[in-house]
Amino acid sequence: METTFFQKISFLVLRIMSSLIFIIAGINHLFQTAGATARLEKAPLGHLATWIAPAETLIILSGIGLLTGGILLLLGFRTKLAALLLLFILIPITLTVQVANAAGSGPLFKNIALLGMLLFFIVNGARYYGLDQLLQRSSKPGKTSKGVRAGSYAAVLTGGLLFLLGSCTTAATGTQATAATAAKAGKTNYAVLISQPNHLKAAVHTAESITAESHFHRGEFVVMACGKSVEAFVKGSDMAQEFAKGQAAGINYKVCGMSLKKFNIDPATLVEGVEVVPNGLTFMFELQQQGFRTVEL
Repeated sequence: METTFFQKISFLVLRIMSSLIFIIAGINHLFQTAGATARLEKAPLGHLATWIAPAETLIILSGIGLLTGGILLLLGFRTKLAALLLLFILIPITLTVQVANAAGSGPLFKNIALLGMLLFFIVNGARYYGLDQLLQRSSKPGKTSKGVRAGSYAAVLTGGLLFLLGSCTTAATGTQATAATAAKAGKTNYAVLISQPNHLKAAVHTAESITAESHFHRGEFVVMACGKSVEAFVKGSDMAQEFAKGQAAGINYKVCGMSLKKFNIDPATLVEGVEVVPNGLTFMFELQQQGFRTVEL
């Protein structure tokens, strides 16, 4: 039975759409490393991976692999090897981060579906409209329509790359979306770096005051905990009431991973609603680049 044009296109659509998942994930791992690292460190089974190498190193390496494999899959070049590479990356991510995920079984079964899709490409390759097919046909002599076919492949791949470019641009600017939106609305984002547990009370009071006084035009308010202040975010801390007041005031809490290690605090013992970032100081620098007004207590 001859394969129809629309059936061939369906293979291409599946390849493009599935490759974008890995490309965007790779970009996020490379350009939003702090968030991905924190998720791995807080994952119930994250220790199965972090004994091999530091979490941040694993995130960067996986980001390179996801981006490389995703682009190769998109182009249909060395498709079977690209899918195999992505499979070897996705399996440990699924086992360490998605199994026993507090968010539920949805992310787990999403990854299982992606594993099934990768197995399809490992067995079948690109099949149609990939560089693999173009190179294979180019190597065969006597093909009078080679130029036409090459043009068709080029057009299809160009369309896919343009779609990828738009998606990547959206992902790369995603980390600055909050600051840009606030700027357009005439609002200002604030970040406070605290180093002692009792500094949390002053930071919460400041957030409440800025919110109450309309002339501040407050946008996002971040409290970055470094040094000994991380003790304030352990479950059962004396600062639990202040923490809750801050949440009610819309504070976005961040905790420095280096400080947690220094004071031998397990991230699993932290209260719900905080995000662990690898380095609190570099995170503050990133906020400054995004236009946040920052202060250190």
